[in-house]
Amino acid sequence: MSSHPLPRIVHLDLLDTEYAKLAAKMAAGEPIPPDKQQRLCQDSYDFTRLGQHIARYRYGGLDQQGQDDILCTLGHTAELFTLADLEDISDRLRQTGRFYLTPGERQQVINWLSDELGIDLAKHE
Repeated sequence: MSSHPLPRIVHLDLLDTEYAKLAAKMAAGEPIPPDKQQRLCQDSYDFTRLGQHIARYRYGGLDQQGQDDILCTLGHTAELFTLADLEDISDRLRQTGRFYLTPGERQQVINWLSDELGIDLAKHE
């Protein structure tokens, strides 16, 4: 027989952990108000996917680069960035080795979320 003790198994209820709550919020996504959805072309947006990106931004514990990645995705989806804007973003990545948005680019997406979807990224439920 081995002199190593058997591992002790501890059962956790993951539904009670803060991590599980945040993961559930991210999976469910941020609800987009129906009146805001109706203002936008329904066929152009996957509101469930947009809501998941927004929830990940809020609850994902991301660093600035991760947040900028999500804002860039949202901005691209909303067609806020021109081809020249996207080329500038790519050039910055090539030159610095780091992905980031300028403060103006960030604000453009944040304003769109607020104006068009009624989403304030600074608020947490």
